[in-house]
Amino acid sequence: MSAKSKAKARILIVDDEPDITHLFENYLSDLGYAVTAAITPEIAIEHFEKEIFDVAVLDINMPRISGLKLLEQFKQTSPELIVIMVSAIQDTDIVVKCIQHGAYDYLAKPIIDLNQLQIRISRGLSEKQIRSENIALKKELKRHTDYLDIEAHSAVMQRIIEKITTVADYNTTVLLTGESGTGKEVAARLIHNKSRNSEGSFIPINCGSIPGTLLESTLFGHEKGSFTGANERKIGVFEESHNGTIFLDEITETTPEFQIQLLRMLETSSIRRVGNPTEIKLNLRVVAASNQNMEALVKSGRFREDLYFRLNVFNIQIPPLRDRREDLPVIIEYHLKRLSEAMGKTVSRIAPKALQIFNTYHWPGNIRELVNVLENAMIMCRDDTISVSDLPTQLLSGGGFMSPHSEQEVGNYNDAKEDFEKIYFQALLKQSNLNISKAANAAGLSRQHLHLKLKQLGIQS
Repeated sequence: MSAKSKAKARILIVDDEPDITHLFENYLSDLGYAVTAAITPEIAIEHFEKEIFDVAVLDINMPRISGLKLLEQFKQTSPELIVIMVSAIQDTDIVVKCIQHGAYDYLAKPIIDLNQLQIRISRGLSEKQIRSENIALKKELKRHTDYLDIEAHSAVMQRIIEKITTVADYNTTVLLTGESGTGKEVAARLIHNKSRNSEGSFIPINCGSIPGTLLESTLFGHEKGSFTGANERKIGVFEESHNGTIFLDEITETTPEFQIQLLRMLETSSIRRVGNPTEIKLNLRVVAASNQNMEALVKSGRFREDLYFRLNVFNIQIPPLRDRREDLPVIIEYHLKRLSEAMGKTVSRIAPKALQIFNTYHWPGNIRELVNVLENAMIMCRDDTISVSDLPTQLLSGGGFMSPHSEQEVGNYNDAKEDFEKIYFQALLKQSNLNISKAANAAGLSRQHLHLKLKQLGIQS
């Protein structure tokens, strides 16, 4: 997270131990956050009524008003608030209560490594930003359903779009498979946006990020008193998705017990809240996704075969980015525009030599990696064009090398050699922080030889 984004993040620290509030306040202020500290719940409430906070760090055990009560009150007023609970009492029931009431994370005292607090705050802010961007993009997705991450310029993506358009008219369960970062959630959103239930909710759930003990309650809901900590009835995500679409990502990360419940829901189109035998009929579409080889998992007994067949009614395999390079220019153009608006920095194009590296790079992280690379390059870029010297090391060290299996046309040897040398020496300088002696030593060259090569290649040192 950049210093600019940290400065905008406002954090409220609430703890009745002044030493702790003082420690947290100094540490987070030094990191660039705007911090407000309160040593009583009453003072915290006063601050909260006057200011808008992005994050609240709440001690659970405080006199008169507990941190759990503050959590409930704050989340009712500001549902988007990231709340991190802190307590010296290590009790699983308390942790569950905090999560159920909307806490983002929990830290046990004493906090030996303050970096753990910063990590959780940073992650929370990142997720909050992503949620905000998703909300903002939803209207855009309605107008522009052929979302540019799966733009059908390549023949393989034209077939994917055809499949999505075909299945969208039916309430059929869809299984999306493909490597991590290929855009499976984007495909799921597109199925929803093209469906009859497009006016309903689209709710994505990452099954791998929710503890197995809480997944059933999260998705199916529960009744008051159905288990320890269930202080009120909770409507599950399946009910919230009624007349809409639920996207179950990382479906292979679920427990066998949950898989049984999900299979029953798919077969009966109904659910039962935890603690209630009453059937609740639902009209919703389930789209599941995995980056694993599900057939292999079924054969090894790690995923239920009957559930696999029930999910795999209609399968769409999302290809990796390296298999649809024709789509790269339009995806890059879209994200350059989006990132320029988000970062307040206009970068509109990529220099031909840099684009050549994009085209030859393997992209193991697919579109997710592409977006990260673009953001990194935009930070380094000094004008409106991304050049080779702006690219991160992983592209400079691997993107420009020709694979023996590459279908790219092989050109003149001398041109290829010069391109390689430019990439190599620019990466070398970047790695050495422009220290010529250090760069020459790493390359096994003399300073004079290195200066000569840089001059020949037109590289500023």
